[in-house]
Amino acid sequence: MTDSGTEAGPETGTESRAQPVGGGPGPRPLADELLLDTWERASALAPVGRPLALLAAVWPGHGWERLAAEPLGRSTARLAELRRSLVGDAVEAVASCPSCAGLVEVGFPLSLLSGSGPGGPVGPDGPDPESGAELSVTAEGHEVRCRPVTTGDVLAVRGAADPASALLARCVTGAVRLGEAVPAGELPEGVRASVEEALAAADPQAEPLLGLDCPACDTQWWAPFDLGAFLWAEVERLALHTLGEVDALARAYGWRESDILALGRIRRRRYLDLVRA
Repeated sequence: MTDSGTEAGPETGTESRAQPVGGGPGPRPLADELLLDTWERASALAPVGRPLALLAAVWPGHGWERLAAEPLGRSTARLAELRRSLVGDAVEAVASCPSCAGLVEVGFPLSLLSGSGPGGPVGPDGPDPESGAELSVTAEGHEVRCRPVTTGDVLAVRGAADPASALLARCVTGAVRLGEAVPAGELPEGVRASVEEALAAADPQAEPLLGLDCPACDTQWWAPFDLGAFLWAEVERLALHTLGEVDALARAYGWRESDILALGRIRRRRYLDLVRA
């Protein structure tokens, strides 16, 4: 279906938009046209870059580079706010039990991922004293300075032979032992582990973990929750659903894509009901 129809388009309507969660500047609405444009552009990116593309679309004033330089925990907070504005707060998913491979249903509110650091709740535009702050770690006679992992770091090490080492090298800003500088790649395993623990403690929402129980075999385990991948799957599903609606109305009425998207979701679905009646 193309956007070259010649018949007059439908009368457009408006619908109310959700207000930013928690007050202050929130994401701009991922309305249908922006949703499709962002989905189309981000589909060409590697999976690890797609969540950042979503954030750049709804926080245009921040820019790709600024968003990529934020700690992962703050990116998680932004993704959570975007998801709430687009779909809602409740999450329903499934996980595979590591013991019996059975599927475990998971349900929780996104507010569970908001977290609380030393300075209180971390939000995309709220207090976040550890954001980008340099940390100092002392271990096995080494003094190591490091900073939290960012989305840009994760993008940069994609494809590296040893992503964990490459990520550590990017986050270590300096290391000294007995007055001599030590390259990040030459830090002992115990020192590396101490640095990784410090980074995880400073940005606890960098990799959200869910405590799960398998009802079939009683196994308990911690499962990582990749909010970026989860949200992208929902955005793709919404985009394909919207394209299906556009296709149905374009075939029935000869309207252009832009006119159909301008209808608003409620009125568009009423027209679809008439077409399918």
